[in-house]
Amino acid sequence: MKLIKKNSKKIKYSFVMGRLSQKIGDKYQHFPIDNFQDEIISAKKFNFDGVEWIISDYSNPIFNNIYLKDIVKKMKKKKIIINSIYLDLIMHEPLHRISFKNLEWIIKKIQNIQNLVNINRITFPIEENSRFNFYYEKNIVIKRLHFIIKNLSKKSKISIETDMSLNNLDKLLKINSLKKLGLLIDIGNIRANGYDIEEYLKKFPNKIFGVHIKYRDRFFGKSKILPRNFYELNILKKNLVKLKELNDFTFQTYRSQKNFIADMKKTIKNFNAIFSKK
Repeated sequence: MKLIKKNSKKIKYSFVMGRLSQKIGDKYQHFPIDNFQDEIISAKKFNFDGVEWIISDYSNPIFNNIYLKDIVKKMKKKKIIINSIYLDLIMHEPLHRISFKNLEWIIKKIQNIQNLVNINRITFPIEENSRFNFYYEKNIVIKRLHFIIKNLSKKSKISIETDMSLNNLDKLLKINSLKKLGLLIDIGNIRANGYDIEEYLKKFPNKIFGVHIKYRDRFFGKSKILPRNFYELNILKKNLVKLKELNDFTFQTYRSQKNFIADMKKTIKNFNAIFSKK
């Protein structure tokens, strides 16, 4: 089952690394160190434009120049791009707690990647374990985001993924030093957290840089195969023209331990059915 790409000149279609291979131990989202080369081959068969490169620890191969050059070479051969980078390690070392030396090290490594690869979007999570809850934490996060934007935004769009309330998010995005900051929204998480997708699209049409495609049941439900009657995806499709800064649809979809290829085929089939409707 190949992905039908609408608005393909504007929007890139990617997948989160790890969705096309088995889990690493018991970790649902972690860089697939054993299989990332195979995922690049599978991605081409599904008609993806690129990948969202997950950085889940400090030993990611993309941080090493020798490996990076080899990765870029192999991806060029398959005509697949590294469309975005997701700093998943920030889930465990939130921006308000990570040491500044560690953050500096990460930024320098990403700058090195930017010098060799055109990365459209870089995302830092501020959700779940990495969300700030107190005034002093908020101030640290604002300073750290400003530092990130100052050093990385010349070559890539900088976004956050967050589960904070829309009112607080609106206040954060209106801070002058963060005016270049955008959003990666996850339509499955929006559904599971009980938020209204239309409110996001009304409040932040020019701040949405990327969309994670995923389905979760309401009231903090688990991830499931994307269905054809996916309300949030239908609303997104209807409002797509309003999202002037949208760079990508990135599939962060459900995958089982052994049938991950079949899972992606079902997801793409139902995604195509929704986006083929007039």
